Amino acid sequence: MIVSLISQKGGVGKSALARLLAVEFTRGGWQTKIADLDPAQGTTTKWKARRDQVGIEPEIPVEKFRSVERAVSEAERYDLLILDGPAHAERGGLTMARSSALVLMPTGYSLDDMEAQVEAAYELEEQGIPSERILFVFCRAKGSDSEDKAARAYLRKARVQVLDAVLPELASIRQGHAEGRAASEVPFPKVQDKAVELAQAIANRLRAATEEAA
Repeated sequence: MIVSLISQKGGVGKSALARLLAVEFTRGGWQTKIADLDPAQGTTTKWKARRDQVGIEPEIPVEKFRSVERAVSEAERYDLLILDGPAHAERGGLTMARSSALVLMPTGYSLDDMEAQVEAAYELEEQGIPSERILFVFCRAKGSDSEDKAARAYLRKARVQVLDAVLPELASIRQGHAEGRAASEVPFPKVQDKAVELAQAIANRLRAATEEAA
């Protein structure tokens, strides 16, 4: 099974979400791997190196790939392959989406972030990706309740799906990433709870998507 994280912008929390999902699905007993499709930056690969250096468990397989096709070929070896796509994923993004049970589109609350992602979602739909497989996720979310409500209203008007759970922008999560941890592994229960809630919400949607496909 494949889940893709697709973004037309950098800095929207794509790799943070990939790390969270990999850790939580692995904890749940899944054989999970992250395919790092941004070899120039290698953000997730560097995170993996920091994690291994201090011996954090569970171990998360991460590998750099220069092509989506090569990454997708790894899927049969794992229960879940997470495609951590590059920023400005255009043609590669379509290949990722066509291979995926679920397409996650991380975004912040800003109109700049949301507009770019909505346009990308529409392009995927025009190329035949079912809208029910495309799911927006607020990541690196920093703002007031009113900003959250306004952002959700914008996405509803755009007729795209968005999860209720969010991944907040917090110093503790940034520090956790610097130490090779996922958001659900930081030493603060409230932060852990928010991260696990988001991972569970995605797991529920993934289960529903696979049941519909069956």
